[in-house]
Amino acid sequence: MSSHTHDVQHTGCRCETAPQSEIHQQQQPENRLLPKAYKILAIEKHTELEWNFRVSKDFDTHFGQFVEVSLPMVGEAPISVSDYGDDYIDLLIRKVGLVTEKLFELQAGDNVWMRGVHGNGYPMEAFQNKHLVIVAGGTGVAPVKGLISHFCHHPEQISQLDMILGFKNEQAVLYRNDMHLWRNAHNLITTLDEGEATDNFRIGRVTEYIDELDLSQPDTLQVVVVGPPIMIKFVVAAFLEKGLDQSQIWVDYERRMACAVGKCGHCRMGDKYVCLDGPVFRFDQTQQLID
Repeated sequence: MSSHTHDVQHTGCRCETAPQSEIHQQQQPENRLLPKAYKILAIEKHTELEWNFRVSKDFDTHFGQFVEVSLPMVGEAPISVSDYGDDYIDLLIRKVGLVTEKLFELQAGDNVWMRGVHGNGYPMEAFQNKHLVIVAGGTGVAPVKGLISHFCHHPEQISQLDMILGFKNEQAVLYRNDMHLWRNAHNLITTLDEGEATDNFRIGRVTEYIDELDLSQPDTLQVVVVGPPIMIKFVVAAFLEKGLDQSQIWVDYERRMACAVGKCGHCRMGDKYVCLDGPVFRFDQTQQLID
């Protein structure tokens, strides 16, 4: 008999030892930095290069955050959460490299591996009872898709919603099936860089249609801008010229992210890491960032 057992009996301890599996579970909380397998629930093709993957989830997330999606022996890629429900997330994935090419070979029922969720999302409290304007271009529409749908289903949370969404051409349009709801619920302007105008699409850059918005009460405005860096630059400048303060504008910098934990340095801008401090930033807080 060990001395430890002898001591327990001598003091009359009535403590019960938990099963080893329970001890292990208590001492080892789930590590969200480790990839975990999740089932693909559905795949929807938007364009030849952009498909939406609906994937099961068991973690909390918010609009504007991202996950690291991986395949064993292939690699991983950061992907924005475009929308989510109680037990799933939607990931709009563009086929641009080895990982995404392999993802496009999968089918519903297959597994992908994810870790996260990572990053800071959109500040929903800042949009309450405000006039919200969302300007997004190309695949930049994906990070705001869930935000748009949320306020279409909960219009009472804001005073007004204007959207200007731009695409290269009609073949590059994303979320075509959702636009009927968006257009009926709020003011939606969709633009094409090239092609011909139709009932639903106008020709030109997104900046050309900012003047059509009612910005007569600038103090009530909150603006979200997502897209290529050059688009963000000119859209933000246009709103600043309209009298908005930098603190009323939110930008999404989803560039060069890799590790998602601030270690690889790929997304570092000045003293900030996009994967940790962003990807959503209030514009006045980006002025010291060196790209």
